[in-house]
Amino acid sequence: MLIHSLTHPVLRFAVHETGALEVLSPWFPQVAFSEEILALVDGRRLTLRGDEITFQCANGGATYALGPMTEVGIRIGALLRSWA
Repeated sequence: MLIHSLTHPVLRFAVHETGALEVLSPWFPQVAFSEEILALVDGRRLTLRGDEITFQCANGGATYALGPMTEVGIRIGALLRSWA
């Protein structure tokens, strides 16, 4: 049996009235992304280009390199760069 725990680390965000994201957590070195999260890519706050996902927040941003999709629909992202 293959068990995945997605409880840590968790990226946390606030959403401003304008719709802008504000990151509340640190940008962790590795984060698991579910298919549901990747489906929320809107081209403005979240962009997906090839195997990279980028977060654009009011207080910074980050780009993660995505690994291959697992059999349970998870892609592990490795932090490439972040900015304030």
